[in-house]
Amino acid sequence: MNSPTSKLIDLQNIAQVASNLKTAFSFNFDTEKHRFIFQLDKSNEFYLRLPLPVTLTKLSKEIELDDLDLTYIIAIIQSGSAALAYCEGLQIIEHKVFKAYMVRKKQGKSQLKYLKTKGKSKAGSRVRLSNTEHFFDEIIEKMNDWLSYFEVESIAMSLNKTLIPYFFHKDNTVLDKGDERIFKIPKHIEEPSFENLLKIHSYLLQGEITYPKVHEEMIETIIYKD
Repeated sequence: MNSPTSKLIDLQNIAQVASNLKTAFSFNFDTEKHRFIFQLDKSNEFYLRLPLPVTLTKLSKEIELDDLDLTYIIAIIQSGSAALAYCEGLQIIEHKVFKAYMVRKKQGKSQLKYLKTKGKSKAGSRVRLSNTEHFFDEIIEKMNDWLSYFEVESIAMSLNKTLIPYFFHKDNTVLDKGDERIFKIPKHIEEPSFENLLKIHSYLLQGEITYPKVHEEMIETIIYKD
């Protein structure tokens, strides 16, 4: 079995690595996931995700860090907590962390999941539902502030599938789930905290190559070629 392995690529080296791989393999670019797909053979492929601020037009031999002026939002949203950031280039300009009472204490289960089996008749459930609505309203309001004031070019999101209907609902006129700027953060995040927001920001400023471990020696010889 060709188990995958991943390595992060520094921002300063991403252009050279991409150039080496594009010379050695046939490829196409997946805009939604911001990554190259390289073909090893008819049935095997591997991936090079670009750092978020690096667009295809900026992918030259030498990336000038001062020229990476992409404006983007990072949104990490889970049941009862969220962390948002507005960023320009390599910097977080503004951030906001949200908390809400949405978990039933004894079961430790999100009220949204509980509703699927038990309903919402009890007072505690109604409070949690009210908090849930307020929680998402606050997130949408903050994102609307940024989207209205700044020319946001990309939106990196981590949003659990069960929360999609509660964020992308009919009254959310700020953002549609089909918005082409949305980029799904390809990494599991333990909780939306400021600390994890900083870690994800750092992660998105790096590239990432993912390939079958069995081809590790061959691929690394190519990506580190001068």
